[in-house]
Amino acid sequence: MNRPTLLGQLLGAHTLVVAGTCAFLVLATMGTSALLLRQAQDRTVEATVAEVVNGIVVEEREGHRGIVAGAEEYFDETQLAGFRFELLDRDGRVVAQRGDIAGWVPTKAVLPPDGKAQGDRFRTGELWCGPDHVLRVVTLDVLHLTAVRRAAAVMLGALPLAAAFGTLLGRRLFRRRLTTLTRLEAAVTGTAAEAGASIDVPAETREIATLQDAFNGLLARLGEALSRERRFTQEAAHELRTPLATLRARLEPLATSEPVAAQALHDVEALDRLVDALLLLARSESAPLPATPVNLCDLARDAAQRRSLADPGGARPPEVDAPDEVLVRGSEDLLARALGNLVDNARKFGGPGARIVIRVREEGPRAIVSVADDGPGIPAGSKDHVFERFFRGAETRGTTEGAGLGLAVVRAIARRHQGSIDARSSELGGAELRLDLPALR
Repeated sequence: MNRPTLLGQLLGAHTLVVAGTCAFLVLATMGTSALLLRQAQDRTVEATVAEVVNGIVVEEREGHRGIVAGAEEYFDETQLAGFRFELLDRDGRVVAQRGDIAGWVPTKAVLPPDGKAQGDRFRTGELWCGPDHVLRVVTLDVLHLTAVRRAAAVMLGALPLAAAFGTLLGRRLFRRRLTTLTRLEAAVTGTAAEAGASIDVPAETREIATLQDAFNGLLARLGEALSRERRFTQEAAHELRTPLATLRARLEPLATSEPVAAQALHDVEALDRLVDALLLLARSESAPLPATPVNLCDLARDAAQRRSLADPGGARPPEVDAPDEVLVRGSEDLLARALGNLVDNARKFGGPGARIVIRVREEGPRAIVSVADDGPGIPAGSKDHVFERFFRGAETRGTTEGAGLGLAVVRAIARRHQGSIDARSSELGGAELRLDLPALR
C-alpha cells in the first residue's frame, strides 16, 4: 500500500493555504479599492454638480437670458473630460447638453431627483437648478475605465505567480526542516536491537528530540528483553548439558540389551542435539562477530565432504559447483555451521538417494550460496515459515527427526552477517535454499 508522504501532505496543505491567502488578499484589495474609487468618484460627481449649478445660476443672472441660455453658455465655457452635462425641464426632457459619453442614452428623469444614481456602466449626479430645471452630470463608472480594468487584470494575473512562488519557497523550507526526520529514519534503520543500542541525531526541534527519546526508550526495553531471552536460552542449555551427559552414560551400557533403554538413549541424543542447536542459535544472535575474510567455496566443499562421510553407504554424495574463491567477511565457524545445516536439511528431506548441488557464485556486490535438491520440495504453504523456530511441516511431523531449529539457525547467522536466506523451487525439481551475503572486495 502506497501511503502519502509527510512532505507531500505538508506541501498540499501549504499550497492550499498560500493559494487561499493570496486569493483572499487579491480579492479583498480589489473590493476595497473598488469601494474607495466609487466613493471618490461619487464625491467628485456631487462636487461637480454643485459647481455647475452655481455657475449656471451666475451666468443666468449676469446675462438675464434665462436658465437654459445660461446653461448653454456655461457648458460652452466649461470643458471637463469624461463628463456629460444635461439640463432637464420639469417634464424630464433634456433642454441643454454638452459632452459625449460612449454608450450613454439620455433618459427622462423622475423629478425631483436631488442626489446620485448608478446604472450598469455610469454614475450620475442630479441637482435642482432653479425652480423648474434639474442639472444632471453623467460620467463613466470608474470600475469600467480601461486603466482600472487593466490594473485588476494585473492583480489577478499575479495571483497564480504569487501562489507558485509561495509553494516553491515552502517546498524548499519543508525539505530542509524534514532532513532531521530523514536522518532519524536512517539511524533507526541502521541500529540493531540489542542491549545498549541508541540513536543520536542532532535534534533542532522539541518534537524531534521527544521522538528520538521515545525511540531510545523503546530500543532500551527491546534490548533488555532480547538479552533476557538469550541469557535464558544459554543458561537453560548449559544447565541441561550435565544431566544429559549423565543420562547418556547410564543408558549406553543398557542400550545393547534393552530395547527400551536403546529408545531412551535415542531420545537423549535428540535432546542433546536440540540443546546444541539452542546454544548455537543464542551464539549466532549475540556473540561478537569476527571480521576475518572467509572463503565460501572452501566451506561448501568441506560441508559436502562431511555430509558424504556421515551418509550411509550407497548415498549419493553432494555435488559442488564453485570457483576457487568467493570471499565474505565474518565468522568462519558460524558460516560453516550455516552451510552444514543447509546441506543436512537437503539430505534429511530429500533422502539418501537425492541429488544435492551446492553452488557458490558472485552476483555483483553479493556472494550467493545455493543448496538445491531433487527431493519432494517445500509445500507452498510452508515456504514462509520454514525459517521460523521450531517450525515443522504437517507432512513431515512425526516422520522426520529434528526440532525445527536448523534453518532458524541459518537465518540468524545470515542476519548477523548482513545477509538473508530464502526458499524457492529448484531447477532439479525439489527445493533450493539461497544464502545471500555481502561479498568482500
